[in-house]
Amino acid sequence: MQTQYINKMQTKVLLTVVFTVFIQYATFAQWSGPVDISPGAVSALLNESMGPCIGVSGYKLNVVWCDRFSTKKGAIYYTMSADTGMTWTSPIPITNTGGNAWNPAIVVNGSSIHVVWREIDTLDNHRSSHYRHSLDGGNTWGPDVLLDSVIANWPAVTVSGNTVYVANDIVTSQSPYNTEIFFLRSTDNGTTWSPHLQLTNALGRSEDEAIMAQGSHIHMAWNDNRYNNKMQIFYKHSSDYGITWSPDDTIAPPFGYGTMVSVDSANVDVPYAGAASGHYQIQIVQSADTGSSWGMNKDLTNDPDTTFYYPYMVRDGSELHLTYVKAYIGGQYLHSGDGGTNWDVPFTFFSGNIGITAFTAYTGCALHIIYMSNTDHHIHYMRNPTGNNGRHCNIATAVPGKELPDLITVYPDPFDISTTIQFQKDLENADLRIYNIWGQVVKTINFTGDRIVLERNNLPSGIYFLQVQTGFKVIMKSKIIISG
Repeated sequence: MQTQYINKMQTKVLLTVVFTVFIQYATFAQWSGPVDISPGAVSALLNESMGPCIGVSGYKLNVVWCDRFSTKKGAIYYTMSADTGMTWTSPIPITNTGGNAWNPAIVVNGSSIHVVWREIDTLDNHRSSHYRHSLDGGNTWGPDVLLDSVIANWPAVTVSGNTVYVANDIVTSQSPYNTEIFFLRSTDNGTTWSPHLQLTNALGRSEDEAIMAQGSHIHMAWNDNRYNNKMQIFYKHSSDYGITWSPDDTIAPPFGYGTMVSVDSANVDVPYAGAASGHYQIQIVQSADTGSSWGMNKDLTNDPDTTFYYPYMVRDGSELHLTYVKAYIGGQYLHSGDGGTNWDVPFTFFSGNIGITAFTAYTGCALHIIYMSNTDHHIHYMRNPTGNNGRHCNIATAVPGKELPDLITVYPDPFDISTTIQFQKDLENADLRIYNIWGQVVKTINFTGDRIVLERNNLPSGIYFLQVQTGFKVIMKSKIIISG
């Protein structure tokens, strides 16, 4: 009896492992093939300080990159997709094509798009930070605004409502070399700007700052070597729109570099590349109380013989989506469905040599990745229509920034003959699309009402995904299962 029990338990564990691996495979299989969204680029680059190059509003994606024409000439380009990445506009330059622009970053709030970048003078190599905005969804753009006249490096930008915040590191001394982080804000959507406020004051390099705002709170993480010339990750927080700031807080051990900050409600996540073992690993430190206290640093890659770098992450409730680079392997995606306690097997979305950066974002249930390929030096895009199962999934977005609770239920699920899909209210002239695990549409049904009966017909058993669209609203359930 004991042997039979052990055999049953082993079988149960094995089936659980197989099912888990299958679900992960099904999730990865949803990724589309790469789409070149910079077809005319000469040598396209994304932000190597991990300032976001993709910004989302509702179901609209906005992307910026730098195209390098020569060693002293480059411009920032912009493109957008109004249909969650299915189609893209032709890229347009939003800076002077005769200039020397680098390292763009973008944030979006409704129809307001804010872009910063570093400009290097083609004659004297002077470095400065610049800003430009569009207040009509990218149709027209305002003037190029010079944010500083001193030597500046890597501007970072974030937005909350009509208030735009910029942080940049400025060279305060050439010998000994010293950089400090300064902060400025605009309360009128980037039309006018405050004076610079110095946020750091320490010997050495304070640089590669990342900031993110939510309501009145602003969170900043950066690289700093003030202690024994060893780079570490520091953190700073303002709860009053950037008027006052907390003291500098060391949140990672020495040899940390290349950080960013992600915020969702009280959760603050700071992934970075840590090199305590001699090779950079992707690590993360997290706060669940708006940055007041921090948990232990976690090693997400745990491969001391391989180098990893350029992490970028977004959070939707307990869903964490992280991209990074594995040296000589390519771009990798890592997912956690429980707030970072456990992580799935990484997925290689691009195979190639050292030198790419990648960014991820979500719109409802769909997940998006852009990356710079060092094969053709273009910007590529991939989408997973069911990659996000966070709180923004199963929410219909009719107006940018407005969320409506139009949830759906399916019963029975799994099913072998038919199932009923029930909505909380009547839908008019709606389209139901059924996707297989490869992201292919296998059935489309037009209907009106608060429910629809889905017949199996000739669909083989397996996992499928639902998408319902009515007008500009999209409602998606993560999966259904056909059995038998």
